[in-house]
Amino acid sequence: MINVNQDAMSFLKDKKLKTIVILAIITVSITFILGFKGIAAGVLAAAPVGIFNYWMMWDAVQRKLANKETNKVLLGRLLMRMIISIAALLAAVQVGIDFLFGVMIGLFLHLFTYAFDVLNILTGKKYQ
Repeated sequence: MINVNQDAMSFLKDKKLKTIVILAIITVSITFILGFKGIAAGVLAAAPVGIFNYWMMWDAVQRKLANKETNKVLLGRLLMRMIISIAALLAAVQVGIDFLFGVMIGLFLHLFTYAFDVLNILTGKKYQ
């Protein structure tokens, strides 16, 4: 049985989640300071959606389900992520190209954290 409160606390302590939030704050700050307010707004609007997308995969992995069950959950969540991301991008198109670009960045912030995983593997050091 899964303890929701314990799972929520584990997720909030996740290093990748912290990295995603830090990247979002840095990206929003820099783009806003540089005058790209549409991009900053897009990242700010989409970062929670990107975090939710990351959580769906994190949660599926944490459940340690049997292989067949894991595949069903992962494939279902991948489909949900794709639908959510496409809907967010289609909505962003209506606002403008800067906002669209920001939404794209916000949706995929978790992908940037994989660069740390590659650095960890290549160098044997911990960058995260």
